[in-house]
Amino acid sequence: MAGKRDECCDPQRASNVIGRRYVLAGSAAVAATSAGAAAPNPAAAQGRAAIANTFPSPYMNAARTRLVTIAKGATVSEETAAYWNLPVDSPQRASYDADIVVNVAPGVWTFGTESIVNCHAVAGQDGVIVYDTGDNLKDGEKFYGMLRRATNAPIRAIIYSHEHYVNGAKYFVEEEAKRGNSDIKIIGHPKTNESVARTGGLSAAHAEVSTVLYARSVEQFNFYLPEEGPDSRFKNTIVPQAAGFVPVNTPVQDKQELTIAGIKLAFYTGGVGTDTENQTLVWMPDRKIVMNNVIWGMYPNIYSARGGRYRDPGGWIASVEIIKQLKPEILLSTHSSSLAGADQIMQRLQDYQDGLAFVRDQTLKGILLGQGPDELCYSVQMPERLKNSPILVQNYGEVSLMTPRIFNAIFGQFDRNAANLHKLHPTEEAERMIVAMGGAEAVRTKARQAHEDGDYLWAAQLADYLVKTDNSAANRQIKAEALRQMAYRTLSTNTRSWLLSQARELEGKVSIIKSVPAQPAAVETNLADYVNYYRVRVSAERSKDADMLMTLAFEDGRSFSLHVRRSVVDFVADVTKARRAADVTVTMKPETWTLVFNNLADPAVLIDRGEIGITTGDAARAKAFFAFFDAVYDWANDPALMALGRMLQATTHNPP
Repeated sequence: MAGKRDECCDPQRASNVIGRRYVLAGSAAVAATSAGAAAPNPAAAQGRAAIANTFPSPYMNAARTRLVTIAKGATVSEETAAYWNLPVDSPQRASYDADIVVNVAPGVWTFGTESIVNCHAVAGQDGVIVYDTGDNLKDGEKFYGMLRRATNAPIRAIIYSHEHYVNGAKYFVEEEAKRGNSDIKIIGHPKTNESVARTGGLSAAHAEVSTVLYARSVEQFNFYLPEEGPDSRFKNTIVPQAAGFVPVNTPVQDKQELTIAGIKLAFYTGGVGTDTENQTLVWMPDRKIVMNNVIWGMYPNIYSARGGRYRDPGGWIASVEIIKQLKPEILLSTHSSSLAGADQIMQRLQDYQDGLAFVRDQTLKGILLGQGPDELCYSVQMPERLKNSPILVQNYGEVSLMTPRIFNAIFGQFDRNAANLHKLHPTEEAERMIVAMGGAEAVRTKARQAHEDGDYLWAAQLADYLVKTDNSAANRQIKAEALRQMAYRTLSTNTRSWLLSQARELEGKVSIIKSVPAQPAAVETNLADYVNYYRVRVSAERSKDADMLMTLAFEDGRSFSLHVRRSVVDFVADVTKARRAADVTVTMKPETWTLVFNNLADPAVLIDRGEIGITTGDAARAKAFFAFFDAVYDWANDPALMALGRMLQATTHNPP
């Protein structure tokens, strides 16, 4: 006789069980009726509700979800508001949402804000050690001010947890210099300087598209949301500001020890992997303090919707184990509230480790049972023990987004359903779906009805078909309204930002940039990289019969070649090893290449002006070579780039 099958192993049964639990034990946010919300039409919605209840989602059957207003007028679900309104010292809270100075222990402080990052300081015999400085100079100014309200001791060292929160350091260093303190160790992973110099700390698997990763990042972190009103930002916000990175002058190796301000420090840089591999975890053995970027104040983003390299939950679990073995009595974390007390810390660490292990293992079990990524996002549900742990609250990322990433890391996009091996182009699929449903007006009617019923996920999908085939204001508004209602009901601030940003763009309120132009300092410092990256812009059609090699010689002595060969481009780092002599050699300043790379100037015009010189070949051949490449930044027609250009002009008095 077969044993009882685990409900979580059977997709159909599991989802039905989840549905019952969702109704019977779900949050009050789902059960309550919102003030002023129109009740759905029971007769019209009966069949649709039966379907939707099979695989529950906070974005469907949500017409009766009670919505409330919190800080700055933001509209959110009661579940979100309940967390937001917790007292700052509540044991149910694991992150900070407002400016706060926390005296964790004598001589130990944490500085929190509504941003995503904390700053920590530990006082020693003759000064303090600072851990992380913020995402930008504005963060640095705020954190430094908090530090000075806590202590007047000079800074002896700044330690970077990883490359993401290094950009407030310049403010710290400059303010300390005014006080006569210019001898500060800047400590970090040996690869920190390289990572920041090449990509600003946001590296894609293929660095050629890191600028897109940055654009997706600002969309994820509330940049396009207003300061006030129903759509306003209120938590986990990163708004781009001037960067203030100070290079690491004291790189540390794994298990290296130093004594600074009389405090013994041990550094862990190997085997610590979370959102980057360039982590620096710090252990202060005499004080039993761990400073880290491993423990976040919410369920961690095994997958971040902005993109990036795969974050292996196994590696994250191993990183937690390093902390557990140290048995800290004070835990200072980049993304979570600080904690004192060995027992409380161990409980937090164990819950965190269990939350990662559960999602990883249940995803793998689902894969063994034949589930694909679209099914895994419904079948893997956190048990109550972990779901209710403060350190695993899903107000940052959503577990439903994590499980497909594990699948894709193993198998890629193919879910083993042969019907999905080759798919229609999204626009053609939309056209055919609209025809199958009876035409555009019938689909609009279905989308509006779904919206009225509170089935916002379905309404958004229907509206997306409409927008793909007819990008009219009316169709965009239907989609925008569905996305907005989903945003108001999500617990995740990342998801909220994606949904509201795109709703606002559909309404013409913002223009979302698709690829951020490269920073001039990054281009000019790493010319080889940015000449190499240029190769991907070749026009396959215009270069299909071409065979031309150009050498780019820069006035600082660096030179590289690009060889266009019938729709493919080779980058040649050492021009002496090129396949043959250059057909044309051009000379320019590094800053001129920045203009070319960011499509801020037409190479042909620069050649005519003499800003690009010719030493081999002639101007006509040089212009012909550059004509093989497409522009990726359309400053004249892209609304987001036009807005960026106006901002740059206003701040620099120098139009792009």
